Amino acid sequence: MDTRAVRFARRRLVLALAVVVLTGCTGREEPIAVLTAAVITGAAPLEIAFDLSYSVCGENGSATYELDFGDASDSSVGSDLGVVVHHTYGAGTYDAVLILTDARGQQDSDTLTITADASGPPVGTSVGDTAPDFTAHTTGGGSLTLYDHRGEVILLDFWGAWCAPCRKSMPHLDALIREYADNGVVAVVISTDAAEQTSIDFLEDGGYDAFLSVWEPGGKSGSPLTELYGLNGTDVGIPCTFVIDRQGVIRYVGHPLDLTAEMLEAIL
Repeated sequence: MDTRAVRFARRRLVLALAVVVLTGCTGREEPIAVLTAAVITGAAPLEIAFDLSYSVCGENGSATYELDFGDASDSSVGSDLGVVVHHTYGAGTYDAVLILTDARGQQDSDTLTITADASGPPVGTSVGDTAPDFTAHTTGGGSLTLYDHRGEVILLDFWGAWCAPCRKSMPHLDALIREYADNGVVAVVISTDAAEQTSIDFLEDGGYDAFLSVWEPGGKSGSPLTELYGLNGTDVGIPCTFVIDRQGVIRYVGHPLDLTAEMLEAIL
């Protein structure tokens, strides 16, 4: 297993612990440093909000931290692991390092790589890529251009009324958008139904009026937009949701039912 995979598995273990222990401190003998941020790539200047709260204190349930931003600026130091530490980066690639020290002097560290450049990440369909732009027909009779929604968090969902899992996931997406619309979250749902009226009727019958609805026929055989987002002939399939942050960078790709409120709040 490579180093990145080890760090990812380690973070998942500590995140699971943090669900139970929200303060970030337990009675463990050794400290565990966990450095996370919802945004780690983007156009410079890039502001990063480092979250230290998933770290676990060691002896006596207390620890101090030093966060080296990796850009030759002064480190952030303190003892409150519940804080969010903000830092703005110029163009470049940096390794931010969190060092956690408990009451007995035992230490642990974690590293997070930050990339900022003039144009942001390359266009692609994986987490960390800039989402591909498109202009498409809406079921309201107009058109929608994805990049017009820069500055908002976008839930981009591919679905179809012909798809049973899609129908099952719609109430979940509806609940998320209604909960977080005031925080600048929009949902763009792309129907692949053969007939436009089929998607219109389904959304109206379900009371799903909080979505920005796009019609791109193709069904199981795919369409230009599903091809653009890499869904044709892949194991991902439909339904599939992409979460795109305010800078246009993809932060989540997966089944809509796996997208939790906690994950969305972290991006916000």
